[in-house]
Amino acid sequence: MHRLALTRRAAMLACCAPLLARPALASPAWRPTQAVKLIVSAAPGGTQDIHARAAAPVLSDRIGQTVVVENNGTASGRGAGAIVARAAPDGHTLLVASGDGLVLSDILFGRQQGLLRPRLAPVTLTIGASQLLVTHPGSGIRSVQDYVAEARRRRGALTLGVPGHGGIAHVISEMLNRQLGGVEVVHVPYRGGGPATLDLMAGQLDAMIITLPAVTAHVRAGRLVPLAVSTAARDPALPEVPTLAETVAPGFDVPSTQGILLPAGTPQPIIEAWHQAWRTALFEPAVHRRLSELGFIVTGSTPAEFLASITDSERRFAAAIEAAGIRAETV
Repeated sequence: MHRLALTRRAAMLACCAPLLARPALASPAWRPTQAVKLIVSAAPGGTQDIHARAAAPVLSDRIGQTVVVENNGTASGRGAGAIVARAAPDGHTLLVASGDGLVLSDILFGRQQGLLRPRLAPVTLTIGASQLLVTHPGSGIRSVQDYVAEARRRRGALTLGVPGHGGIAHVISEMLNRQLGGVEVVHVPYRGGGPATLDLMAGQLDAMIITLPAVTAHVRAGRLVPLAVSTAARDPALPEVPTLAETVAPGFDVPSTQGILLPAGTPQPIIEAWHQAWRTALFEPAVHRRLSELGFIVTGSTPAEFLASITDSERRFAAAIEAAGIRAETV
């Protein structure tokens, strides 16, 4: 999915194209017989939680049962993944997770704790988003070129907030630093994007990398200064913000993704029923509008496309983590 510069972004948009017409869907061959749990592998208020709760009422209407959202951000999201991996493969327990987060967690912890991804069945890549390099108005940094120049000038003293050591923001920073020829910054890890954002706005950090929808409102209000997005194409929610690829890092293209998974061994009719239900929910006009306005690319991919995205991320991120020397014991 990443062989051409725009491929990952284009793939997400291509997945959307046939769905925009929202053709009538046949009644699913399978329906749940009791309340359904959506286990979100992050704390309340984050982007995973936002899209799960936005979709839940439509999912409930589609499948004819109550859909309950439960948050479990323990162990960098592995707690939620383990719960779903152990659940009965009967379609009543689903995982809402970051695709890149699941991959990174397995790369860092898989040897010690066992791999999660083989114990889960992809259903759909629901949404994608850019990661945003952002600073605060008092930093004096007004462009990504300023950021790079300041990082070089300060020689490893510039502070960069990242929501999770070894997470997607940290890995993107390391990939960028290597492409720039060895730029060094001080990575300051946080347990989530909320605390990092508060510290950045208070001037306690020089910059931050975070999922764009998490700070769209702050950027629009002028509380934060956007520098560049991590995807090859500009984000429609903030079209004035340039990409890393067009400014300082040609070819750079690392989106973040979120999706739905079931326990491995779930029968195909159940996977297909949930794929259809999520596709309906994501393209319900109010849900689609809300997610798009925040900066998400609404996707609703097939299970095979989601699996291909995960497989591609495994290859790319394993190489980046090895090159940067990120180790599980430091997370």
